[in-house]
Amino acid sequence: MRNRFIIPAMTLLACLAAACSGGGVHTEELYSQFVHLPDSGWRHTVPCYFKPCIEGDDMEITLAIMHENEYELGKATMTIDVINADSLSLRRQVTVPLVDSNGNWTSDGFGSLYQCKTSVVDGVRLDSTSVVLVWQTTGRDTLRHISGIGIGIIQHK
Repeated sequence: MRNRFIIPAMTLLACLAAACSGGGVHTEELYSQFVHLPDSGWRHTVPCYFKPCIEGDDMEITLAIMHENEYELGKATMTIDVINADSLSLRRQVTVPLVDSNGNWTSDGFGSLYQCKTSVVDGVRLDSTSVVLVWQTTGRDTLRHISGIGIGIIQHK
């Protein structure tokens, strides 16, 4: 009777170990960079420019937003363009909630500075000519109290 439970228990332990280790999926962040924005604000006509110089398929692009406590909107809307060989290969708009329903920051941080990170797109092909542009598309001409924008490039192996 006891042997009946040993095999299922061992199978359950193996499944839990695989889940805790990511199920064998390995990711590696190949690129990460922040652009600091001027104190006077971020104009909607001026993108943040990133040149990762990375080649490969199945890349994930993440977006990080560093904002100050004085940021007045409950969310941040950004448009991300990936340009390969002088042509637009991808455009994604992402809206990142920065405040929960109770008015509390959803970002991590302390004092007057917070940061949040979100996945923008997965499965992107990048080559040596790739450029990533991030535009603020909140509907405001100048966005204040966003102190930095960053992107990360992750490869899933």
